[in-house]
Amino acid sequence: MRILKMLGVALSIVSLVISGCGGASQNTAQNAQGEADQQPTFIPYIPSQESAPPAVTDALPESPQDAPADLKLVYSVELWEMLLPRNSISTDEAFWKRVNENAIDLSPYTIMLKNGVRVGSLPIQELSVLQKLVDDRKASMTRIAGLAGKFIEIPVASNVPGQTIFYFNRSNQLIGRSYDRCDNLFYFSFESTPRQQEQIRLVLTPAVRGLQKKLQFSLVPGRLEREIEFKAEEVRYDASLNLDLPLSRVLVVAPSVEARDETSIGATFLLKDTPTEQLERLIVVIPRAFKRNDAQASVAP
Repeated sequence: MRILKMLGVALSIVSLVISGCGGASQNTAQNAQGEADQQPTFIPYIPSQESAPPAVTDALPESPQDAPADLKLVYSVELWEMLLPRNSISTDEAFWKRVNENAIDLSPYTIMLKNGVRVGSLPIQELSVLQKLVDDRKASMTRIAGLAGKFIEIPVASNVPGQTIFYFNRSNQLIGRSYDRCDNLFYFSFESTPRQQEQIRLVLTPAVRGLQKKLQFSLVPGRLEREIEFKAEEVRYDASLNLDLPLSRVLVVAPSVEARDETSIGATFLLKDTPTEQLERLIVVIPRAFKRNDAQASVAP
């Protein structure tokens, strides 16, 4: 599968970034040392919890001083996907009391809640609580790790024979549509937040991709010709997450009570039926950062 290939590459990159240039034989120790002197190394970056007090100086410096070099960070993300028995999270108010649901702006948060999706953030120290939740309820968990990514595909359901989805768009209009033979998936992207080194920008978008290819006509910008493509139709819903998450917190995504409507976004993308029971999907996004420790970091583009 395409997603597995991408994850394999991403995991290999992360392993190399974290472990560095170890593993060289004794015969090539000197060469490895020479390469290590030229290549940047990466160490985990721990975000500050509090702003440091201003330094007190007795007098201003007598000579001009250069501004401190910008800290160069490399970002990665861990994504946990947990399958729990129905109502394990969506109706567990003791769990949601620990979650800061104000991390999402009010308007998109309200739209997502209506569409059957509940989101919020937790301090990164709460990861042990989530791990215990999985162990206690014998849930399955999948981990995804990788460096900066655009439109990473997270499969939800494949080869669905037919389905109907109703959702509220950002204008609060209820829209419905039916699909034949399709795949359900999330598109996940992340990157550094401009001018905010201790935050990472996350985007999670539900999408439906048709399995039947059709001829599609579109106008070429600035020209009178029409472009003809033979491709599968794809719909990306604007009931999506787009936020800046501090590195000191993790994001949680789960069904809301409104997911009881089987045609909602929450039911379609966050609930899963098995022969014996219905499960609900809990998605946890964990941001990571590493700082470059090399002489070229201050001049890197």
